[in-house]
Amino acid sequence: MRKVDPADVRTAFVDEVSDLMTYLGRTRRALEGDVHEKGDISRLASTTFLALFVTFERFLSDLFLAYLNRDFSQYQADLENRLMVSVGERFGAWAQQRTRFNTLEHVGVNDLEGIVDPSGWNLTFRNAEMLRSKARQWLAPPYANRIDGLSDHDDRLVDTAHAIRDFIAHQSPGAKNRMNALLLTVAQGANNQYLNRGVHEVHRVGTYLKAVFDGQRRIAIYSARLIDIATRA
Repeated sequence: MRKVDPADVRTAFVDEVSDLMTYLGRTRRALEGDVHEKGDISRLASTTFLALFVTFERFLSDLFLAYLNRDFSQYQADLENRLMVSVGERFGAWAQQRTRFNTLEHVGVNDLEGIVDPSGWNLTFRNAEMLRSKARQWLAPPYANRIDGLSDHDDRLVDTAHAIRDFIAHQSPGAKNRMNALLLTVAQGANNQYLNRGVHEVHRVGTYLKAVFDGQRRIAIYSARLIDIATRA
């Protein structure tokens, strides 16, 4: 049975991000000199960032499935343990002793999607802490260690980018407050330079994302950091 190569998943993500950033640059140049240039570029930065992080979320889902396709033993051991505990709690030791969980050595990636998420949605992780937790719970050590090896700087970047994505998508006061709180801490240390906000809250996220530092727009810095994280995850 052919296995999905996690390296191919990473390459596909890098290619998609590169296409998005090329689109951003091409469209920005087409807007030069237009009377609505500034506002349109702000809107372009917001919509491109939303697509960027959705692409990253899909990458994480595909990466987990690739890892599970390579080695499904840890997930099955965790599932068996949770099943046995549930049977014991609901029906007692007698029923638990007579319950069997038959493991499989090889499971196709298409079958994995229905096993890991029977509802048919992509795997989602609400924050970096949950990403690490699920990696330790589901993935064999060589793969879980890659996720767990990401730094605190990486975690802050992912959580902040996720919060920006939520604010762009929902425009709710709660999403805005969370985004601004994370923008205060994202640049601790030297790894996420230029991504923090100042003393004033960010109200127009497109303006924040299109701002240029050291020759790069913030959205380009985010895309480069997400690619960096993907290559190490």
